[in-house]
Amino acid sequence: MKSFGFNKYGGPNVFEEVTLPQPTPTKGRVIVKTQAFAMNPYDSKLRQGTITFKTTPQFPQIPGSDVAGTVVAIAPDVTEFKIGDSVMGRVVHGAYSEFVSVPHLKLIPKPKQISFTEAAGVPSAGVTAYDVLKGAVQLENVTSILVLGASGAVGSIVVQIAKAMGLFVAATASERNIDFVTQLGTDLVISSDQLSKRNFLDHAPVDVLINATPTKFTPSNGYRLLKSDGQLVSLNGFSTSFKVQRETQTVTDFNDASYHQNKKALVYLAELLTHNQLHIPVAKVLPFSLAGVVQGQALLDSHHKPGKIVISKDFKKTN
Repeated sequence: MKSFGFNKYGGPNVFEEVTLPQPTPTKGRVIVKTQAFAMNPYDSKLRQGTITFKTTPQFPQIPGSDVAGTVVAIAPDVTEFKIGDSVMGRVVHGAYSEFVSVPHLKLIPKPKQISFTEAAGVPSAGVTAYDVLKGAVQLENVTSILVLGASGAVGSIVVQIAKAMGLFVAATASERNIDFVTQLGTDLVISSDQLSKRNFLDHAPVDVLINATPTKFTPSNGYRLLKSDGQLVSLNGFSTSFKVQRETQTVTDFNDASYHQNKKALVYLAELLTHNQLHIPVAKVLPFSLAGVVQGQALLDSHHKPGKIVISKDFKKTN
């Protein structure tokens, strides 16, 4: 089968087309014929060799954790899928391939309302967002949240889940992304560079503060807007200058926590998608080819507009 991977670390051009054996379904797994896969920032870090592994990684490395496609083979112990089902799911790696072996606990039917291209953008970012709000955060008595980095893949879904839950949602975004974050249904959007200069929330402080930016949380990131008994969750750790101000506050480094709610999260996300309460913005659709993968990796390395980068067999030249 055709896969896209690399045999050395470096820039986007290290990618090459790789021929690998087509997988067969081992226990608990489903083979999906790929219709689309999404790219994530982790893929770029993997390509650059900045990910630390416990064991020496083997080449070629085939990245990719998000896939949408059609079921073509099923292990005997898996009963909830049938051949021909349209599905979406996540894997640890290997989604940049024509066929992907997916654990059945990380796979669900694709909602009919969305395309394969949109579905490919759901799993990793969506499960992470779900795990933040329904794993790391204790939701009892929570009525308001502030999301830092709401234009990102995870942050934008956190906003939409929180709105579906009926919470007041404030969020930060760069000036160029304010309209995008507003369209997510956010109650209040704050320019990122103004966050430390003014008090924007008339009824501040908030119950929950979520750092969904790609950088470590620092005290200037709106920490003063968190209630004395509020909850702070950072997806990318904390700066050395950060100190918890009050013992009554709950502070969570999301990197230190594993919630593993894959199936539950995916089912929940599908429900929101079905009822039009969740939208997955797609920034760029590229062809299922080496050229498409290289271009997508270059976009990952740039400050591309909000939304997912998706490699799709449904690509049209007019895109």
